[in-house]
Amino acid sequence: MSDTGLSRQLGLRSLTLAVVTSTIGSGWLFAPFYAARFAGPAALGAWLLGGLLAFALALVFAELGSLLSSSGALAQIPLLSHGRTAGFIGGWCAWVSYLALPSIEVMAVMQYLASSAPWLTADQGAGQVLSGAGLALASLLLVLLAWVNLAGVGWLARWIDGLTSWKLVVPLVVSITLMLTAGHWGNLVPLAQPVGTTLEGMVRAISSGGILFSLLGFRTAMDLAGEARQPQRTVPVAMALGLGLSLLIYLLLQLAFLVAVPPGQLGGGWAALRLSAHGGPLVALALGLGLGWVGRLLLLDAVVSPTATAMAYMGAASRVGWMMGRCGLLPNVLGRINRQAVPSVALVISLVLGIGLLLIGPGWQNVVSLLTATLVIALAMGPVSLAALRRQLPDRTRPYRLPWAVLWCPLAFVLATWAISWCGTTALRGAVLIVLLPAIGFVLLALRGRAAGARQGEEPPHGPLHFRQGLWWFLYLGGLVAITAWPLGLAAELGLLAAWALLVFPLAVHSRLVAVSPWAGVGND
Repeated sequence: MSDTGLSRQLGLRSLTLAVVTSTIGSGWLFAPFYAARFAGPAALGAWLLGGLLAFALALVFAELGSLLSSSGALAQIPLLSHGRTAGFIGGWCAWVSYLALPSIEVMAVMQYLASSAPWLTADQGAGQVLSGAGLALASLLLVLLAWVNLAGVGWLARWIDGLTSWKLVVPLVVSITLMLTAGHWGNLVPLAQPVGTTLEGMVRAISSGGILFSLLGFRTAMDLAGEARQPQRTVPVAMALGLGLSLLIYLLLQLAFLVAVPPGQLGGGWAALRLSAHGGPLVALALGLGLGWVGRLLLLDAVVSPTATAMAYMGAASRVGWMMGRCGLLPNVLGRINRQAVPSVALVISLVLGIGLLLIGPGWQNVVSLLTATLVIALAMGPVSLAALRRQLPDRTRPYRLPWAVLWCPLAFVLATWAISWCGTTALRGAVLIVLLPAIGFVLLALRGRAAGARQGEEPPHGPLHFRQGLWWFLYLGGLVAITAWPLGLAAELGLLAAWALLVFPLAVHSRLVAVSPWAGVGND
């Protein structure tokens, strides 16, 4: 057991496979198709650009992961460096994103299986939604995943290890088979169009096409750090190995998709490509090539891959909620664990809210932009906290120390700012509402509780509110909404966003606490 009561059973292999299984989920079934529609052959460049962005953030979190060895650390990091208000905003973004991800993965399963079992979905005019039977089956699947998580991290690791091995093999087999069977290499010739149009298509592929959504699974290693052996070493290495392996598989899969599309279907360009029959784009390609066995393999994997990812994210969501409860950012009851050293209350709450999201959730692509924006907002806190913690804990041992952090952290913050804006104005505004409205409620409730405690002569149980240290969040997000509301070209918008990020970054770092928050559970020694 660790000092938090969680059981340290995970080694480097299990953590790496957890990263891979979180990264290769429903994204591999949908993202190559949507990325190709947005960017055509430039989708390969979009994956590289998305990978660069993900690696930039992963390197920041590699040092943070070597500094903190607690599960649910995404909720702990902003609290540690900037106090309760910033801690709530960062933790809330991560928790909400994680809560939604298992439901999205399960909806992807139902969407793929609906080709063979049409009773799983119903036509609602604007698109397909889960039918009553589909909702019941999806809810049952979430309950099953929660049961596996409740059995303990050892059980979870064994399930992840087995399912991830399958998830690594199937995309490779499908990719190689499609390339050898079709091999329309002429599809890789880029269309004659302005450079700005190509760049815009790549940006849309990264955000709305699901590329960044697919590549942000590296953080799972941090979410499970409190249950890892030698976390200061294994967490950074697992993030790097898992992300690198996943990116290589996605690049191979995207290449295979591009050369497998029959040229006759590209008469209207990549944007007009339609492959919705037979349970999804990859299945449609396989059956069109006469590869029935590949189609059946894909339908089977449509259950395995998203289900394994949903299982991992359900565990991650419970640990972020557990950490927030343990640190007083959410009700304390979420900080409880069961006899198997699992945060059971947080897990059950995650399950209930996940089933609730099934009732209102739209299709896969429609929710990707909103989820990506919300999650990247949480990750944008990483560079700020790392720069602050370098000053707050200068003598703390760091098994991994990010080189040139004084330059890398502002750069990563700029890249995160761009990624948030790339998700689109509607997604950005929705994410900001998801972030700021609960944050305002948190502040108001905290002030009310403190006033009531003061009247009774009681000290606040979790220390000061630290509203001033978290005020920069409101300024930063408000500026993003204002900038993206202007009708600017892509280059002008990126330049203005970069300038805004570089203006806010030193202000955010300067807003740090004088010493790390003792309520985050990490001492200053």
